[in-house]
Amino acid sequence: MPVRLTGVPVGEGTAPVTAEVVDRAVRLAPAAAPAPGTPPRSLLLPGLVNLHDHLRAFMPTGRRTEGAPLTQVITAAAATQAVATPQEHRALTALASARQLRAGVTSVVDHVYPLHRPELLDAAVAGHRDVGVRASVALGVMTRGDARTCTTVADVARLAERALAELLPADRLFLAPVSLRQAAAEDYADTVAAADRLGLRLYTHIAETVAEVEQCVAEHGVRPVELLHRLGFLRPGTVLVHCVQLSDREVGLLAGTGTAVVYCPTNHLRLAKGFARVADLVDAGVTVGLGIDGTESLFHEMRQAVYAQGQARLDPAALGSAAAYAMATVQGARALGVAGVDGRLDGSPDVVRLDARRVGLQPLVDPVWSVVHRAGPGDVTDVVVDGRLVLHDGRLTGSDEDELVERAYVATRDMAHRTGTTDPADWPPVDLSDRLDRRSNTREGTQ
Repeated sequence: MPVRLTGVPVGEGTAPVTAEVVDRAVRLAPAAAPAPGTPPRSLLLPGLVNLHDHLRAFMPTGRRTEGAPLTQVITAAAATQAVATPQEHRALTALASARQLRAGVTSVVDHVYPLHRPELLDAAVAGHRDVGVRASVALGVMTRGDARTCTTVADVARLAERALAELLPADRLFLAPVSLRQAAAEDYADTVAAADRLGLRLYTHIAETVAEVEQCVAEHGVRPVELLHRLGFLRPGTVLVHCVQLSDREVGLLAGTGTAVVYCPTNHLRLAKGFARVADLVDAGVTVGLGIDGTESLFHEMRQAVYAQGQARLDPAALGSAAAYAMATVQGARALGVAGVDGRLDGSPDVVRLDARRVGLQPLVDPVWSVVHRAGPGDVTDVVVDGRLVLHDGRLTGSDEDELVERAYVATRDMAHRTGTTDPADWPPVDLSDRLDRRSNTREGTQ
């Protein structure tokens, strides 16, 4: 049965259209105009692109960890990563993937690490597929840190070769040293060589904090992005996450090499990293997309980008709504580089419908402004990925949401027990495993 969704195309006109999916591509046709004086009932937009996330949610959350510095957060996450099983990887990845779809994200880059057990990658990919999000995987290279979870560049390159043969195409795989905290400069150089051999692109966290910059200068005599340039890491297709602390020279290097940047404004504000020079990057012609990075949604990141850049320059016009919307769509798709995904609606394999009848989006004077400043996950009703309807009337079509939630609950609770973390008082020590197994068996028996 063909998929047909009707609404006003955001950023592509004001007259309603019908988006029909034919051969996995969206075709737009004029739709009946509403009666005079009737506000738009729905909005259509291309699938949003989340260029950076870690979908297993190992970072500590809750009031007990508020105010923790980045190094402490990373250490706490590492303790959980060391004990996580493939089943827990899959359960947490599936839940977070469902959250992506419910918030209009159809394409996400999942930075997966550590990869000390090869089956962890298979579990993450299975979690993406459980709900139908289009996930690209940045294969994390982590040679420093907890000895239980460290790998070598050669280990990850071998994993990438298997992934190319069995799991994902080359345009959905990156080789991704985690950061200069968790990989040495020579690891970055070796990763460049491996990427050249395998035909893969590069990805990393970089220039997040003042401390990182100071340490890099002390050890190498140059700033982090300058070091990556020296190592051959900057190039078309490379994606750098954060880039909070940049010099004028580094902005120029990014622009001159065709390297893309991921801006994660809520993450930067939450961990007090500073204000990334996004307006300067955009002015220089750098492709800049947005990353959720474990926070809420791309709707929130779009408006956070506008507000944070205005604060950084003390100019409310520093970054407009149209630029923020482009980061979540066209610019994000350009950095993602997946065949057929260009961040536009007509001809796209993806489409997202928002319910515009909700009072939070009205009066709908300017759809782009309203999406950036007022929309949220609760407005998303339908999502099409690769021509397939994966969310309809606010419900996932291919997975049981209650089961996703319960499996993730069990995983989180069990990992907390194994790391010695005290459960919150309102986490009853119940065992849902039998109930989940019964539900799965019942569903399989009816297929």
